[in-house]
Amino acid sequence: MAPLPALLALSLATAAPATPSPEVKARVEGLLGSIHGPVSPEAFRAAGPGAEEVLSEVARGGGLPSRRIQALAALAGLGGANAEAVHREVAASVTAPSAVRRAAIRGLGRLLPPTAAQQALAPILERDGDPAVRAAAADALAAAAPVETCPRIRARARAEAEPARFARALKACDRSRGGSPGR
Repeated sequence: MAPLPALLALSLATAAPATPSPEVKARVEGLLGSIHGPVSPEAFRAAGPGAEEVLSEVARGGGLPSRRIQALAALAGLGGANAEAVHREVAASVTAPSAVRRAAIRGLGRLLPPTAAQQALAPILERDGDPAVRAAAADALAAAAPVETCPRIRARARAEAEPARFARALKACDRSRGGSPGR
């Protein structure tokens, strides 16, 4: 049995996320400000310890929606439990801008396995008050679990005042074998 101080040190080391240095924070902020297209997850990993924490803070924060969206995309590329938790939190936020919530939903669709994606995103598809957010959930579901969710997506699209918002998800369903194509 390991001595108590060693166990305590081990639990503290594994439980606390890395605190980013000012240099790491500056590197991550610089990558988020890149105007030369998407930045790879490897570039964020290479920024140093704590880069994921900086991305999480930006994604959760009240800053520019475009930066929050980039941070969510980077977190989705990095993966992991923290990325999933941040995406869930932002997707459920009633105060986050619609575009930021949609980015969180897209990220969840990439981060979660099909069954978990259905459990997380189907309630958003069915009950969210923002039609653009419902359409983002449809897109993510059609990509993550088309066979299981396309009938539900088609039914939701038929119930929408503007079913054209669901065109991308419906096309993805038609390309897959996700239920009958009849709308």
